[in-house]
Formats: sequence, structure tokens, C-alpha cells
Amino acid sequence: MDKRIKYSYHDKRSIVLSIEKGKESISSAALRLGCSRSRIQQWLGHYRANGLAGLKQKPRKYSGDFRLRVITEMINKRLSLMETCSVFKIPNIYTVHRWLEIFRLEGKDKLLTLCQGRKRKTMSRKKETVKKDLSPEQQKLAELQAENEYLRAENAFLKKLDALMKEQEAQEKQKQERKPSGN
Repeated sequence: MDKRIKYSYHDKRSIVLSIEKGKESISSAALRLGCSRSRIQQWLGHYRANGLAGLKQKPRKYSGDFRLRVITEMINKRLSLMETCSVFKIPNIYTVHRWLEIFRLEGKDKLLTLCQGRKRKTMSRKKETVKKDLSPEQQKLAELQAENEYLRAENAFLKKLDALMKEQEAQEKQKQERKPSGN
């Protein structure tokens, strides 16, 4: 069962309606669709709380105040994760679970300032800045030293590449010498 599968509104609707009419059990529906029972229970919760519109929910960004309100109401009313998701129209249980853990471990301030998603990583090469408090001669010297380092690295790379190519050629020669002649 792959957790990354996205199910269409039509799939969710047909499963929920067949369970609600008593035509199918949660277990058989999960088996037929190839997903977990908890996922189908979550869909049922969304359906029971919000009707068919509850099955169309999409992930969205949540404000810090909203996250705090969800967690405090969950704790005060003693709601389960699934019930909380249904009441607040949050499509994924893990989202609320993560908020609850952050609230317990780091407090409400961290929950209020929680950032969404991952930090961006840039793959570009960092530009070396020349210090502006240096004299023109010292700046020129720093630039020449940086260029010298670059050229040394390039030279070492080319030497290594040459050695690897020679090694590969030697291995190919050995393979050809081992082959028996076709006569």
C-alpha cells in the first residue's frame, strides 16, 4: 500500500456511500481500493461532518492562530485526531498530529510561528566577496590568490582524470590479451 496515492473524489464518494448504505464494510472497501482502513475511516469522518463537500478538501496553509485553536479545542474537548480533522476540515491526520507534538514539546509560541514546507537550498556557487576595506593592491592580491587556488584545483582534477583514463586503457588491453584467438 503506497501512502502517496491520491484518490479521486469519485473513488472516495463511491466507497463512503457504499459503506453508509451498508453494502460494504470498511475492511472490504480498503481491500478493494488498496488503502488502509484508517484512510477510509477518515473519509467517513469528513463525510459525516461536512457531507460530500468534506471529500473534496484540499491541503492548504494554516495560520498560527488556527493551529493553536485546533490544538486547544482538541485538548479541551478531548477529541481524537480523526474527529479533530473532521471538525476543522483538515484533510490529513498527520498534520494535526505534528501540531500536537510541537505544542507538547516546544509550546504554543513555536506552534504560532511554525513555517510551512522545507527550506530552499540553492545549488549555485557562493560568490566570494572581496573585502572593501582592503587597499587596491591587497584586493588584487586576494583575487590572484583565489584564481591560483582555482587553477590548482583544475590542474589536480585534470591529472586525476588522465590517470583514470590510462588505467582504463590498461584494463582494456589486458582484456584483449586474454581473449583467445578465433583461429
